[in-house]
Parts: sequence; structure tokens; C-alpha cells
Amino acid sequence: METVFDYNMTDEEKKFLGFDGEGIKETYLRYAGENSVNLGLAELFWYRGDKKKAEEYAEKLPPILKWDFWREVTHP
Repeated sequence: METVFDYNMTDEEKKFLGFDGEGIKETYLRYAGENSVNLGLAELFWYRGDKKKAEEYAEKLPPILKWDFWREVTHP
């Protein structure tokens, strides 16, 4: 399964997404499901300014998570 860890995150991006702790990657990869992976990818690409790619991953989310994502990234 493709995750944010396949995209060579910078330290700043890891911190933004909450992946800057010791052992986080291993724990995440062990327990992450399809929805959390797609949400993380949408957030990463939004943060990088690639809104089209972020939208592609957001569209894979169930409606409530998709709504939460858009509310989070577009809230002033």
C-alpha cells in the first residue's frame, strides 16, 4: 500500500503531519488502514501545494472523512 513514507517527506512535512517521533513510521505502517493512508496522502500533497493530487486522494475517502479533510485545509 502506498503511504506518505513513499514520498520522501522533509522534516518539516513529517512534523506537520505528526510523523516526527521515534518509531512512528513502523507503528504507522503496522496499523494504518486505507482511509488513514489516503487522508495522510491528501494532507501531504495539499501541504506541498499539489492541490490536484490532494483532491485525487481525498476523493478516495468516505464522505465524512472527505468533508473533514476539506474543512481542515480550507478553514481560514
